Amino acid sequence: MFGLTTLAANKLPLGNMLFIIISFLVLMVILKKVAYGPLTKVLDERAEKISADIDGAETARQEAETLAAQRQSELAETRQKATQVVADAKASAQKQSDALLTAAADRATLINQQAQTDAEKLKEDAISTAKDDVAALSVAIASKLMQKELSLNDQQALIDAYISDLETK
Repeated sequence: MFGLTTLAANKLPLGNMLFIIISFLVLMVILKKVAYGPLTKVLDERAEKISADIDGAETARQEAETLAAQRQSELAETRQKATQVVADAKASAQKQSDALLTAAADRATLINQQAQTDAEKLKEDAISTAKDDVAALSVAIASKLMQKELSLNDQQALIDAYISDLETK
């Protein structure tokens, strides 16, 4: 009875073995549909997400390097502009200083010239006043000496003579 249905080596019934193989294959198909398929899908999605994250990180790194280089160039340009502004400010301050010194020197020269002019005028006024005083004093002395009044023309001639004598001395 076991002749055809049993295996000679292991003495397993062929029907049981076919049932086990078919059951195993059905179980494998069910596992593939239920477990391996979704698990493989999840693992593939995870691998794609990791790959996308790596690509995104590389892109972000390149953008960061580009931005860093741009910031460095902007910083260098800003430093250059700041240096230029400082140099321009120094040049402007020097020009203003020179202009103020020139204006002060011109004003001092003008004041000096004005002072010399005023001194000359005061000197001339003093000499004129002294001449007038000397003339009046001379006339007073002369009239007392002569006991008479001199005419205006005589007085002027006497003053001019006296002044020319003073100037020659």
